[in-house]
Amino acid sequence: MQEKELFKYLYNQYLHNRCNADELKQFFNLLNKHQNKEEIMALLSETWDQTDATPEEGLIPPFLQPEPKQVKLDAGHIKYYGLKKWIGVAALLIALTGLYFYHANISNLFNPVTKYELSHTSTERKQLELADGTQVWLSPNSKLSYPAKFDGNERQVTLDGEAFFEVAHDAKHPFIIKSGDLNTTVLGTSFNVTAYTNQHTINVTLVTGKVAVALNGKNDTKRDTITANQRLIIDKKALSISKVNYPDAAAFLNKRLGLYDYKGTALQEVIKDLENQYNIQIDLDTDLNTKTFYGSLDMTNLLNDTLNKLCTVMETKWEKDGGKYVIIK
Repeated sequence: MQEKELFKYLYNQYLHNRCNADELKQFFNLLNKHQNKEEIMALLSETWDQTDATPEEGLIPPFLQPEPKQVKLDAGHIKYYGLKKWIGVAALLIALTGLYFYHANISNLFNPVTKYELSHTSTERKQLELADGTQVWLSPNSKLSYPAKFDGNERQVTLDGEAFFEVAHDAKHPFIIKSGDLNTTVLGTSFNVTAYTNQHTINVTLVTGKVAVALNGKNDTKRDTITANQRLIIDKKALSISKVNYPDAAAFLNKRLGLYDYKGTALQEVIKDLENQYNIQIDLDTDLNTKTFYGSLDMTNLLNDTLNKLCTVMETKWEKDGGKYVIIK
């Protein structure tokens, strides 16, 4: 289809509010490209005279609704002059261009999308379903910000802490999790993100599907992807991304419920899990830094019960020292 005919078609679609997103973008690209052409101006001029000056419904909030007024004009006194006509066309061009940038946000202005923030500091876990069907298991001491509905080309949420996601598949609308300078992008998959603000590393562990991450630095953006049973470790201080195999990724299906199973895990890593899940600080005796832990811990239990089980297996003991806990030989 020639550009002239394409423009006429798209313009007609626009006037009747039948343009989809791609057609709308194409229309304004052509309008910007050919706005000085005489035939385009003539088409707009003709349409301007025939278009009713009726505002689009829903753009004016109820508290600004004017009282309806009817003004009857004597047809014999209505005259058109060339200059006024072209001024009208110019006004139409300005109006169309303005609507292109304004229309996308006008519904949010008068009908703003409600945003929620789920935040809690207890050991309780929260499970919720987002508007697109995505399931989220939010760990303790974590915060998730999300909209009541997803608009636009992306589904975006913000995470501070840890959560397990089962993202509803939608190839046209990527699901993006923002954690500081890190963006984790997926189409539909299940994975775990550990991104606490007070920790210098972020872990993205994939159970199924494929995940892409982008770490935004001052001068560049680092990117990487992982597939099932892999983990990305992001160092926020060094602005680096490393990838490791993580064959036990399926364990996060239990971890999302608070059930942690350790198979020779460094005790220091177990302690970090306890700190995250119970929002506490634990000091580990230096003699225990090289020890590993085999066993399971239910992080939904009371802290004392969990510490007692850990110390029984490790043949250690724990005590509380002021506002923190200490595990000693």
